[in-house]
Amino acid sequence: MAGGHKPQGFEDFRNALLEAVDDCLLVIGKSAGDALLYHIEKNFGIRRQDIPEKLEAFHGALKRLLGEGATVIDILITKKLYDRLGLNFEGHENWTLVDYVNYALNAKRGY
Repeated sequence: MAGGHKPQGFEDFRNALLEAVDDCLLVIGKSAGDALLYHIEKNFGIRRQDIPEKLEAFHGALKRLLGEGATVIDILITKKLYDRLGLNFEGHENWTLVDYVNYALNAKRGY
């Protein structure tokens, strides 16, 4: 979220998202996850800690590196995030990581 003012609870949400990314990368293997983050930072300029603010670019980087395989990573991150936030995951055709995260953020506003 650029532009200064962040809604209350955003820092908690941001941390939950980063932890969900970490959890997802452990599922695919620490070495593979580290390599993926390295390539995203080197090729797209997105550091791990910047993912919440650059979510759309992060998703785009995943798509460029993994093609349709990025969908699996999207769902893994989403499920881990929703577990952390106490939300029920419900798959939606054509939703991306950005859509799922925006839904979760709206569902959790003011917590």
